[in-house]
Amino acid sequence: MIPLRWWGVVGAVVLLALLLLSVPGPPGPLQVRQTGDVSDLMPGERRELVGVIDNPGGVPRTTSQLSAAVTGTSHPACGPEFFVIEGSPLAVDLTVPPGPDQAAWSGLLIALLPEAAAREACQGVEATIDYALR
Repeated sequence: MIPLRWWGVVGAVVLLALLLLSVPGPPGPLQVRQTGDVSDLMPGERRELVGVIDNPGGVPRTTSQLSAAVTGTSHPACGPEFFVIEGSPLAVDLTVPPGPDQAAWSGLLIALLPEAAAREACQGVEATIDYALR
């Protein structure tokens, strides 16, 4: 026969384990993904940047602002200084539930400056855009 005291300890451990499993994990940082294609951007042309926000954490997270900046390019002779992102920072004021593709965003524009037309290196250049949420 197992003493009643032993069952009390086992029951407390099982209850604690169930409570720990039911508590959502710590919130991870929200992740911004660009979903629209802005390839083959021509000098003087502007295109809209669009995307989604993922929440890998277990709880809803809020964000109020999305910023974007061109931080690099595929050719050093046509650097970030030839690109402009209009509308950054963008007010978003979102509560993002847990999971992928939880919030869509739009409202930023990317432009390749007209001065890029004089640079052969800017033909077909790809820009690296870094996004940040606040």
